[in-house]
Amino acid sequence: MGSRSDALARQLEEAVDEFARAIESCSSADWGVACEPEGWSVAVTAQHVAGQFPLEREIIEAMVRGGKALSYDWDYVNGKNDARAAASANCTKAEVVALLRKDAATMAGYVRSLSDEDLDRSAPFTLAGGASPTAQQLIEGGVLIEHVTGHLASIRSATAERIAR
Repeated sequence: MGSRSDALARQLEEAVDEFARAIESCSSADWGVACEPEGWSVAVTAQHVAGQFPLEREIIEAMVRGGKALSYDWDYVNGKNDARAAASANCTKAEVVALLRKDAATMAGYVRSLSDEDLDRSAPFTLAGGASPTAQQLIEGGVLIEHVTGHLASIRSATAERIAR
């Protein structure tokens, strides 16, 4: 919709492309290596990123719709993450990359649809300790783009940088 939202969508697409290249270059041995601080294997960490877009969109949409972020606490989010980790322990690279690309494309389209007014909305957010980030800050920060790049850094560290850059 606007140049800011388009720039954010491009940042997301670039982060996801880099993440996908890294995942695709993982060996079978790398796929089972533990990531820190997640405590999950590379496979589960990668699936976590790929599978998180619907929750991330829900959080951002709530802020955009009414300027009110969802009141999820860390126990709720960690419970969802633990359940997904258990369910995805045997996921394949192909499954993860397909989910990552599909849901990231949908998310990038959503981000592109946001107006500057949408991006500037803010509200207290439980997961940010009650701080009031803007929707743009949620997109840039740990909820979306930084979520991808942060877990990519963990995967690269766990695989001793053997994976693609």
